[in-house]
Amino acid sequence: MGNEFNLAQGIEIDDITGIHNCYEASGNRIIASISSEKLLNILSDLLRQLTAPIFFFIETPCDEDTEKKLRKKDTDPFHKNVYYLDNCTHKVATAIIKRYGDLLLNDGIVQFGFGSNTESEEIYIMKYNVMSIYAEEISKFRKIFDKHNIPYEDNIKTVWDVLSQD
Repeated sequence: MGNEFNLAQGIEIDDITGIHNCYEASGNRIIASISSEKLLNILSDLLRQLTAPIFFFIETPCDEDTEKKLRKKDTDPFHKNVYYLDNCTHKVATAIIKRYGDLLLNDGIVQFGFGSNTESEEIYIMKYNVMSIYAEEISKFRKIFDKHNIPYEDNIKTVWDVLSQD
């Protein structure tokens, strides 16, 4: 494809062959794989599609002492701290992205997103440049991917598909 795909700063994976900008949609959900240099602009446009008021959330890993208390066995998933900022306007949500977007997107550990306080709409930025959108009506969000020339595919391949336990 000749399409270079850049991961967040600090994330290095030897082989991401086949990973490229794309999205898939099914029912009320969109999953997208977006190169780092495109994420901020796409997210900014997606935010404008959310029905206000908007909430912002961020998930951070628990500290080591808390994790030791909560984790029952080695195979349990790691725990997260979740923080919310409720009832934001579009202006406030945009300000969060303008001021902290680069840091949030390139942190490599935190996951974050925005949602509507009144509608079932949520944009979730996950690890490894994967974005998930949930909405009762996804067409307004699909238009943003089309605007940014992100191709639709039936079954996308994300970085999660090339990672192994090793």
